[in-house]
Amino acid sequence: MDFISKYGKEIVSLVVPFITWFLNVGIKGKAKLIWTSPHSFTFLVHEPIRDTEGNVLQTTQKVSTASIRIINTGRETATKVELVFNWKPDHINLWPVRHFEHKTDQDSRHIMIFDNLSPKEEIGIEILSINADLPALLLVRSAECPAQNVPMMWIRYVAPWKIAIARLLIFVGVSASVYGLIALIQFLVLKTPFNP
Repeated sequence: MDFISKYGKEIVSLVVPFITWFLNVGIKGKAKLIWTSPHSFTFLVHEPIRDTEGNVLQTTQKVSTASIRIINTGRETATKVELVFNWKPDHINLWPVRHFEHKTDQDSRHIMIFDNLSPKEEIGIEILSINADLPALLLVRSAECPAQNVPMMWIRYVAPWKIAIARLLIFVGVSASVYGLIALIQFLVLKTPFNP
């Protein structure tokens, strides 16, 4: 206790620059990409494959589908967003519709490049293959950061008024904690009694 009262000003002068650094760097807005594959399915379609003479080669066909979501959860725009597939998917559907570039690298990997992805914006990609496996999505990245693969699940709908009440209670709790911390520091450093 004597140490804090004796060196309280020095301790505060050392802590304030770290708080300032955290507010300038730690909370600074940046792009943050996440991606997930919430759905994939294989259909067995009972449609025979026939040769040119009409002979049945195969009685069923396999149709594989997968859904991929890329979301910028950050506060800055992500630029040059790249998706690298193991090979080119047979069919690609993109929602919302937007322009992108196709490229193939020297190892025959298929690359989709989007110019940018605004904060809180998402891209939905559906891929489909008939009688073939779907390519794996190997990498998602942007010029600012690599994307993180996150598992997603269904959650129950929560009414907006319940979310508003939870936010209000969290705000009141954080405010009370900050006020209590300031009062504690005041008591320890300045030896003044707590007067609410």
